[in-house]
Amino acid sequence: MTFKNNKIECVFKCIAAHPYLVALFVCLLLTPFCFGAQSNIPGSSVLLGSFIFAAIILLWVYKLYTSQKLNKPVSLLLAAGLLILNVIVTKFFGTSESKALWIFVVSAVLLIIFQMLVRVNEDGIEKLNCFYLIAGSFLIKFFYVLITSCYTRQNDVHKFGGDIGHAGYIEYLLFNRQLPDFDVREVWQFYHPPLHHAISAAWINLLENYCGVDHNFARESLQMLTLFYSTACVIVIYKILRHFKFKGAALYIPLAVFAFHPAYILMSGSINNDMLSVLFILLAVLYTLKWKDNQSLKNILKIAIAVGLGMMTKLSAALVAPAIAFVFLVALIRGRKRIKGLIGQYAAFGAVCCPLGLWWGIRNYIKFKVPITYVPGLGLNSAQYIGDIPFWKRLTDFSPAQFESVFEQWASNGSYNEYNPTIAILKNSLFGESINESNFPEEILFIPRIFFWVATVLAVVSVILMIVYTVRKHSAFKWDTKTFFWIFYIIMMVNFYSFCYQYPHTCTQNFRYIMPTVMIGCVFIGTMLHSCSENSTHKASAIASKAVIALSTVFVLLSLITYFFICSNFE
Repeated sequence: MTFKNNKIECVFKCIAAHPYLVALFVCLLLTPFCFGAQSNIPGSSVLLGSFIFAAIILLWVYKLYTSQKLNKPVSLLLAAGLLILNVIVTKFFGTSESKALWIFVVSAVLLIIFQMLVRVNEDGIEKLNCFYLIAGSFLIKFFYVLITSCYTRQNDVHKFGGDIGHAGYIEYLLFNRQLPDFDVREVWQFYHPPLHHAISAAWINLLENYCGVDHNFARESLQMLTLFYSTACVIVIYKILRHFKFKGAALYIPLAVFAFHPAYILMSGSINNDMLSVLFILLAVLYTLKWKDNQSLKNILKIAIAVGLGMMTKLSAALVAPAIAFVFLVALIRGRKRIKGLIGQYAAFGAVCCPLGLWWGIRNYIKFKVPITYVPGLGLNSAQYIGDIPFWKRLTDFSPAQFESVFEQWASNGSYNEYNPTIAILKNSLFGESINESNFPEEILFIPRIFFWVATVLAVVSVILMIVYTVRKHSAFKWDTKTFFWIFYIIMMVNFYSFCYQYPHTCTQNFRYIMPTVMIGCVFIGTMLHSCSENSTHKASAIASKAVIALSTVFVLLSLITYFFICSNFE
């Protein structure tokens, strides 16, 4: 990648070489400026931000002067004018109640200006464009985090200072510095493996006890961790798409769909263990694809660590294991001449993955006879119980009344309990459990309604593409890779519908249980666009490609617009 500015080139080489570390560094750097909420932005952060902008202004004007693009009087006038503007903007920003909106708009403008000024050659244009997509998705997620409390649109978090839920679990580890020494079935949500909660407890301990951060600020800033996890997921998808050598629209479109998918925006502000679990699952997929092409011990250990840590975060991460086992089996059949080496690798995989993933369940079973796959139920008396509707009817009922609102319905809000799991995940994937008509002004309610139908069509199209490009041969997709994705997809969906059958409650029908399906759909969208680019002379392929690009682009734009309004305090 060759930039006109060598310093910018060095920066982008660093980002390309260490994207996860850079994303983590950015989240860590932003934490003391906001602690995960616009209400937590201290006056010192506003002042420091003003000084940073002043330094940038002076440096930019100095560069213009030394390059002889401006003479001395004009440079002085320009610098003085911009510094005065900086002071005025700082004053308004410091007194504004919508600091998050200011940060989003200014950051978006700076990103656009940067895009206009930076020029690269053909070798670097794709990486730079993908950087813009990832950065843009980070901005909307950061915007969402800033306006979303650690108690807003959460799942099973409850409250800090209590003794149940994910918040209680985190504080138990924080205060007691030990694992629960009781039957975890006795306390709501304590049955989960402890990795996410231990990291969160360590984060709060660092901020509160070593950095002197306020008690509430430290807990609110947990969202900066999940913001990083969500951003890292987008980087993983970029790497998966690049693994298949997708280029142009085949790279940009699926990356954009994933980067701006509402489920990952919502989960960037969630402080439970779902987002970290999904990150490890996606990493396991990436490393499995890499191992498939390069069957080294290093690569298989990466899979083992990803799956093991995923299960140490949430046991459902094990759903990716059967698909990985299929890849291992195919490699064993094909590699009969090096069977000893492969068996050795599989033994190393098991030696790392099994202890990491199963120690928590085994510990609880031995000490308290807790079933390893234990999941608590809500009971028949719950207000959201839907077990009185036969499961087959729930699956097959697509009556028009269920589509009168595109938001998930709850009897507790004066409506009915959403009962069809398919319709529920379509609604939930876009708006979660809590977003509804009250979050939008009446005059723009048409936007989420259009968004729902566009997203539904895109979801159907992605499933059709999965079927078509499983049957059709494709240079980037061999049969075993297709089967790998299909096994993972089917297991997730069967597990989801089985879960809905066993636990007939509206909250069970949550898209967060199948979030990795977005990745699979995006991969097949990329496959279709890549195939069409190879057969661009075929009129039907060109039309299909343009239709999918248009549909995906509208999806991304509507997602951005919808969440911009949600984040702009129209609640």
